Order: sequence, then structure tokens, then C-alpha cells
Amino acid sequence: MICLLGPSYREMHLAEQVANNLKELAQQVTPGDIVSMYGIRKAMGISIPSPVIDNSFIDLTEDLEEPKKISTTEFFPY
Repeated sequence: MICLLGPSYREMHLAEQVANNLKELAQQVTPGDIVSMYGIRKAMGISIPSPVIDNSFIDLTEDLEEPKKISTTEFFPY
């Protein structure tokens, strides 16, 4: 069994200082400077439909050869 100790007073104090410094820095810029709108929406689970473009569908079956038929006797010659 692994026993993990909680953070020391020094660690808690340093973490609080880091959090406060980040908060002060974040207050000096716009939210878009910190994270993209896409990132915010993704974190919130909001998806925006992509714009509809005419002829946006591509036929991936064009210019394909018919699949070659393989007889089962090639694999199972019994």
C-alpha cells in the first residue's frame, strides 16, 4: 500500500502564490489571448456546425476498380 502525504505548508504557500500571479496576469489580457474560442466551446461541449458549402461532398468511389473476386478454393483447397 502506498501512503501519500499531503502537501506541506511551503508547497501550499507556493501554489497559492502561483495561482495569484496567474490570476493577475489573466486580468491584464482578453480571454482570447489566453485560449481560443474553439477551446472554450470544446471544453463546454458546444459544437458549431460547419458552414454549408455547395458541392462539399466528394465521391470517393469514383475511378475505383471493381474488387477482384477470389475463389475460396485458393485458401481452402479441400
